[in-house]
Amino acid sequence: MTLNKQILKKIGLDKHLDKERGHIIQTLRTSKKICIDIGLSEVAPNSAIWLLNDPDRCVIGIEPLEYNWERLEGKHDYNKKDPSTGWPGIRINTNTVIINGEKYCDISNRFFDIRCAIDNVVSPQQKEFYHMMEEGSSSLLKPSSTHGSNIKKIETVQCVNLKSILELIDWEKFKVVEHLKVDCEGHDLEVIKSAQDYIEKIIFVTFEMSQHNQGHWKNHYNYEDAMHYMINRGFQQIRYDGGNINFFNTRFDPYIRYIDWTRFSGHRSIPLVFLDTSTPVYYCDLALEENQ
Repeated sequence: MTLNKQILKKIGLDKHLDKERGHIIQTLRTSKKICIDIGLSEVAPNSAIWLLNDPDRCVIGIEPLEYNWERLEGKHDYNKKDPSTGWPGIRINTNTVIINGEKYCDISNRFFDIRCAIDNVVSPQQKEFYHMMEEGSSSLLKPSSTHGSNIKKIETVQCVNLKSILELIDWEKFKVVEHLKVDCEGHDLEVIKSAQDYIEKIIFVTFEMSQHNQGHWKNHYNYEDAMHYMINRGFQQIRYDGGNINFFNTRFDPYIRYIDWTRFSGHRSIPLVFLDTSTPVYYCDLALEENQ
């Protein structure tokens, strides 16, 4: 699907497009890598970690709930020292990453906010979205009777597929997406499927496969279906902690190396990386973490 001007404006993408080149997201000249974060919740900790760890990165952040965008804009901080409850957080009103109320880095023109839900649809649609009372537990799927939280509000959100977002990346510049992270509460597999053949251009994929969430949503995908799909699309599992699962695109097997690297948080990891003398170094810094 190609997004028309009306949808681009509705989801806030129009302001990020290169005016001279048309349907291409305009990035900094210094940005060499691009990641996609789907399901930001209230502080977008994964986006913040990506941006903190590597100044060469930019991030496309996708989230449907207006309240969560208000949080990301700092409208509900109320002078709290730690609005992100200990995690690095995004504040788009100041274009910074914050930790414990302190500003750590400038993310101007490195974080691209898109205000919609991603779904495996063939054309833009509006759908009901279940905004739950518990932070970070909202979904396009209807909660079951065993869900641990109550519905705060049922909202109507704009849905597009992931392919329509990926089409707007400057592929001449980036060649690949370094990392796709999905946290869509039981709907993750459909989100990934909606990337269609663009999935082959993504090095690392992380999505939620929480054992705790099983049975909490109607039409929740299962572990076997997710594994079958990812393996058939050329991915192998590199880590599963019972909550999030990390995959590596085996198309990049010839470029795998292991390096000893310390992430911004101070925790050490030995991440898989993609090395090529003609490209940047790509590493999976949302996986394989161990305490220092």
